[in-house]
Amino acid sequence: MIADPGGLTVPFAILCIVDLFGIYPIIVLPGPIIKCGWLGIPLAVCVFAVQVYTAVLLGKCWIMAEEIEPNIVKKNRYPYAALAELIFGGKAKCIVTVMLDVAVFGACIPNLLIAAYNIHTLGLTFSNDRVNVSPCVWLIVIGIVLCPPLWLGSPKDMKWIALSSVFFVGSVSVLTWITMFDTPREVDAFLPETSWDSIALAYGILAFQFDVHPLVLTVQMDMVDKRRLPLVIICAFSITCGLFLITTVIGYWRFGPLLSSNLLNDLSSSRYLSANISLVTVQICLSTSVSTTALFQHIEHFLGIPREFGWRRCALRSAVVALAVAVGEAVPRFDLLMGLIGALLTGPLMFLLPPLFYVKMRSLRRSKVKTSAAACYRTFPNAGPAPPVVGFKRLVLLLVIVSGGTLATVLTTVSTVRDTVVYARFTPSCVMQLFE
Repeated sequence: MIADPGGLTVPFAILCIVDLFGIYPIIVLPGPIIKCGWLGIPLAVCVFAVQVYTAVLLGKCWIMAEEIEPNIVKKNRYPYAALAELIFGGKAKCIVTVMLDVAVFGACIPNLLIAAYNIHTLGLTFSNDRVNVSPCVWLIVIGIVLCPPLWLGSPKDMKWIALSSVFFVGSVSVLTWITMFDTPREVDAFLPETSWDSIALAYGILAFQFDVHPLVLTVQMDMVDKRRLPLVIICAFSITCGLFLITTVIGYWRFGPLLSSNLLNDLSSSRYLSANISLVTVQICLSTSVSTTALFQHIEHFLGIPREFGWRRCALRSAVVALAVAVGEAVPRFDLLMGLIGALLTGPLMFLLPPLFYVKMRSLRRSKVKTSAAACYRTFPNAGPAPPVVGFKRLVLLLVIVSGGTLATVLTTVSTVRDTVVYARFTPSCVMQLFE
């Protein structure tokens, strides 16, 4: 394995993953989790644990892939798809590439929507309701402003962005806690009744917000020591989950089940809230710059665009942003979009493919070991047998993850699609408003 001395160290890789999570676990996730009642925190812990485990499996798959096929390092612009090609062939590569690109593209749309609504709120606050520019207009402005940072290359070219973004995440957390304590309590805390709709939406948002699988291999490609990815994932999840749990506890104590999907909407107006909204908007834009690199690298490889900075890269990435803005103008509500993407797309990427990849990769490596062992046996007759592909306990765990994840993906997708259709009738998107 060749180390990249100019790549990401463990601390910077952790920052990239924390930046990927962003502020959504602090601002968006607590409300849906509280509405799940007593199942909220156990649901969050289960999804966190599965995502950490399957992300680590992906990292191990790449390490084994380099041992089996050293030339795979030449495909580091699309590592997830390269694994699929090595394990299951070219058709699997195409399917995985489409899933990844759609998931990453869809994930950036809620970022743009929330940033647009935040700037709309700031405009009303600072002008005493005299400046009322539509979020639909701000969405276009944000897309234009966001283009230059997106022209950068891969995560190792964005260290300063990741560092700044994580600083904003910490600042947003502290300001959110302060503002929550400054906001008067409206109800005594009580556990709401658990409903399937609340669980489905919370699961979809959990899967959306904590799914690092589309980018985790891209970060690993840029690391100095790729074998330390498990440490990076565990540390990044621990940091973000700690911030989420603190915010959820405070939110439940202060607001109970009345906490909405955008926590900022429930807080009293103050200078802290205005500063918080500003930092949230900046962080979302910075996080989008890092999280979309996997998508851009896939498309650039497909179109034969060089790795070096050039006008073709700028034109392509700007066009993708313009398409994201256009889709954002047609979406009625960001949290339902999060739930839909999380349920439909990140489910297979998180639950299904990593376990399948891991079992198949272990089998490929075992075949190579057995081939080597045959030659070894002629020289060393007492050499031991090749190790099993996967132990029984691990195999059972992987089967549970695959079956449970598949069931959750189907059920939550159906529920979220239904909610999206119903809600769109009452809250028209920007495009629908043009034809009213």
